[in-house]
Amino acid sequence: MGRRIDSPKGSIRNVLLLGGALIPIVGILLFFLLLQGTPSGKTKDVLIPKGLSLRAVTDVLHQEGIVQRPLLFRLLLRVTRGNKNVRAGEFKFSLGANLLHTLKTLYYSEPVTHPLTIPEGWNIKQIADLIGQQQLGDSKKFAALALSQKSAERYHLQAPHLEGFLYPDTYLISRLDSEEKILEQMVNRFFQELNSRFKDKIQKSGMTLERVVTLASIVEKETGNPQERPLIASVFSNRLKKGMRLQSDPTTIYGIDNFNGNLTKADLQRMTPYNTYTIPALPPGPIASPGGDAIEAVLNPAQTDYLFFVSNNNGSHLFSKTYAEHTRFVKNFQINRNRQKGNP
Repeated sequence: MGRRIDSPKGSIRNVLLLGGALIPIVGILLFFLLLQGTPSGKTKDVLIPKGLSLRAVTDVLHQEGIVQRPLLFRLLLRVTRGNKNVRAGEFKFSLGANLLHTLKTLYYSEPVTHPLTIPEGWNIKQIADLIGQQQLGDSKKFAALALSQKSAERYHLQAPHLEGFLYPDTYLISRLDSEEKILEQMVNRFFQELNSRFKDKIQKSGMTLERVVTLASIVEKETGNPQERPLIASVFSNRLKKGMRLQSDPTTIYGIDNFNGNLTKADLQRMTPYNTYTIPALPPGPIASPGGDAIEAVLNPAQTDYLFFVSNNNGSHLFSKTYAEHTRFVKNFQINRNRQKGNP
């Protein structure tokens, strides 16, 4: 008898039967691979930039040591509609975790944010430098935006820029936040505080918002002692009423480009819009970001006749009503300071 030859139909049937037997095996194997992994207890923050393809997302996680089987993870992204579920952001991944856990982190975990604390009395340049140091944005771009008059006009402010209107607080910043968004958070925080605490008081004071914030920024820079702020505010208020120059060192320093830390007599005589030793008025805008207490002090200054004050170098000041009294305090302070330094 001749050798039996299977019909084409029989061959196809055998292949289908074999494939049907393999599918459960392959499925079990894939499921095993998806669950394979032992978390090390360590985590790593990984940034997923905007606009990445699923391949690029997989490559980032593979390069960062999060995904050990990139081909399988990319397949997992495809079958779980990763093109719609993958989000841009910085996420905290568990090192050594299985692919399903990594996928869950990528799809559902809260993005990582970083605290950015702006102290009271900081100016735009200091804030911009801090943003750059913490790698949360481009310091030059942030400074250019904040110091733009167009930015002030956007918030209907009669000021040369947004100096003074970036409220000192702690902000949670994502590494994907743009410089515009960071700036917007700070200005919005200022107006939130304004509306909740000071809006009615400013209207009753008869002063403009810009004038209040400018004065508050000077008070903020002149003293770090909360108890002295109403007294400092009273001095400047009294001097303005009498048409006297404010003669504030911090305003003068603000108007000096690349100040080296040494305020000279020539600096005090230099004509700049911020030199209150030469201009008999407020500078054109704030010189720093005042806190709520400094704003409150300007709106409710102490009722005094003080026109002068001098630092006693221990965190507080000596206040006086007359120039003669002020001169005596200055001389006494200088003598005591020289004695402490061992100078004749």
